[in-house]
Amino acid sequence: MANFMFDFVNSIRSRLFYKMLIIYSLLTLVPLIVVSTTFYYRSSQLIGKKATENAQQELGAAATAIDAPLLAIKKRMLEVGERNTIQSYLKLYQQTDANATNDDNRSNLLESVKDVLQVELVEMKRTIGPFVDNMYLITPDDLVVGIDGSLMLQYPSAYRLLPFEFERMPEWAFFTDDGRMACDMKIFGVDKELDTDKLLGQIVVTLLPSGLQNAYAGFAPGTFFITSSDNIVLSASDPGEIGSVLDVRGPSRQLLIRQKSQYADFRYIFLATPGTDEIVEKQALFSASLTFVAWLAVLVVTYLILKQVTDPIQRLTRLMRRAEKEEYQLIQDVVTRDEIAMLCHGYNRLVLRTKDLIDKNYKNELLVREAELKAIRMYINPHFLYNTLEYISIMSQNPGKARYVPDIVQKLSSIFRFSIMPGGKFVSLETEFEFAEKYLQIHRYRFGGRMQHTIVLPDMLRQAVVPKLVLQPLIENAVIHGIDRLPDGGRIEIEAKEEDYMLVVEIRNPAPPAESDRSPGPGRPDKKGLGSGLENVNMRLRHHFGNVYGAKLSRDAEGTVTVTLKMPIQLWSETGEE
Repeated sequence: MANFMFDFVNSIRSRLFYKMLIIYSLLTLVPLIVVSTTFYYRSSQLIGKKATENAQQELGAAATAIDAPLLAIKKRMLEVGERNTIQSYLKLYQQTDANATNDDNRSNLLESVKDVLQVELVEMKRTIGPFVDNMYLITPDDLVVGIDGSLMLQYPSAYRLLPFEFERMPEWAFFTDDGRMACDMKIFGVDKELDTDKLLGQIVVTLLPSGLQNAYAGFAPGTFFITSSDNIVLSASDPGEIGSVLDVRGPSRQLLIRQKSQYADFRYIFLATPGTDEIVEKQALFSASLTFVAWLAVLVVTYLILKQVTDPIQRLTRLMRRAEKEEYQLIQDVVTRDEIAMLCHGYNRLVLRTKDLIDKNYKNELLVREAELKAIRMYINPHFLYNTLEYISIMSQNPGKARYVPDIVQKLSSIFRFSIMPGGKFVSLETEFEFAEKYLQIHRYRFGGRMQHTIVLPDMLRQAVVPKLVLQPLIENAVIHGIDRLPDGGRIEIEAKEEDYMLVVEIRNPAPPAESDRSPGPGRPDKKGLGSGLENVNMRLRHHFGNVYGAKLSRDAEGTVTVTLKMPIQLWSETGEE
């Protein structure tokens, strides 16, 4: 995969070509995508709206089917609450007379109440539905009277605390009792002493939630719920969800539809998934396919057309890059007459003119520069030889120093052989420092203890490239204008270092005050110039490396003169060239 991507990148011949290809293809692709997307989005909206309306209708039909038995149960409970048997039993139950509460009449009334509840329960199941579970009578002290053997109420005291919108009307509970829905109705009697209505008890009818599933059997499992106003599930297809709080934060694609019951404080909730119609999805797939085919066709046609336009530009670009490397070639096979052809012909004329200028001017300039450098080197060598021979002549007249003459001559011949040796113009900094050391040793024979020297060359700079014998004129100036003019002599320090990614060589030596130095040189800056040695070194460095580099002389307050050479850091090669 990596090789494929590499080959693909290398096959790109023109950036302009691919930019134009992408732009033209996008000009076609974008409108097609906008049209197709708009069509799909609008169709999805219409289908989704229709599906939502259908879902609301389905929910309304289910709500009506559930509201009907809820209303029937409330009406039936109103009739049951008016039965004399139940009224009599509740009144008798609340009497405090011991004889009245323990006689056979009360026991007989209790049995009659159970019979009434049994008869009414059977009638409700027959007329309303088998989902009616049971019927109970609750006294004010939470005594529950039910049919023998039936399941008792789980929270009898909760019905007494249940809020009623209308005191004499049945009210559906907002909680479940042992997993069952419950409807509660208060029974009142007349208090003759206070001439007011008195609460005698309550009738509770329970429903099996699973029995109501027939009303919403057409809904997918987990999509229809009957809840209280607090989202407590009262009935659902999954019995395990009854009694829990419904989380209406369904998936983003689901549509939450609510409807309130007309006869209870219930909520019917339908989690619908409208989606898009299958026909719309097929149409969207067809539009996407057609868009891709159209874009591909435009891409191929655009490629063929742009290739004819950009090929000459691509060839012209390659030739211009070669021209930057001084490889001049003419562009061939230009058969058109448009603006691109004019550009190619103009390039050909420019190349021919450039070649002519190079032949006439550039080569002449190179010859002039080479002659200047040779003249500088020819000046340095005789000057250096003359000064050294003069030192040998002086030392030979001194019997104590005459014995050093052979060694001096040997070192001098070695230096001179190195200076006139044909070949490269550059040497490594390590080689240049070695010959500087030999040159300093020649002068130590002359000055003895009056002259000391120190050479510092870091290992990382030993192979740096410098012009041959670039240090010798500066060391010679340090000796002539510094050490030779001081009665006590001094130390010459030569140090190489790296500063700001440049090679810096510093030559430091003590020098007499400027007033006493009448000769130009590094010991005494002169208004007429830097001295022939420093000027020659400066010219050589600028010829080789440019005007950014060169040699600079400075003097501090203590009388130390420093010559600083700045050159680029380049590694030494076997040829001795840059």
